Amino acid sequence: MLWFERQVVTTLTADLDEGLREEVVAYVDETLRAMPEHLRAGMAAESLALGAWARLRGTGARQSDAGAFLDRLETSRLDPVRQYVRLLRSLVLFAEHELHEPIPAPAA
Repeated sequence: MLWFERQVVTTLTADLDEGLREEVVAYVDETLRAMPEHLRAGMAAESLALGAWARLRGTGARQSDAGAFLDRLETSRLDPVRQYVRLLRSLVLFAEHELHEPIPAPAA
């Protein structure tokens, strides 16, 4: 997983407990590695471009800055930018629900 992708996933999982967060990050990393090369190349190129833009702007040093930057990306007029965030958000959401252990029902 590239630096910016990890930053986005970390921001998206900020409200999870540490154990689940590590599992979700590992799942997203594994899923990105399993992508077909032509899709992964596009995702990597966008990650590099957005990561460079974030570093030039000085965004990402604090969690609140990263969250605000992510919100701006999600509302961008550019479809590929919005889809980038949606892809990572959907991977995080899927991993969170797949990896989360259901709470057992109380015995009656």
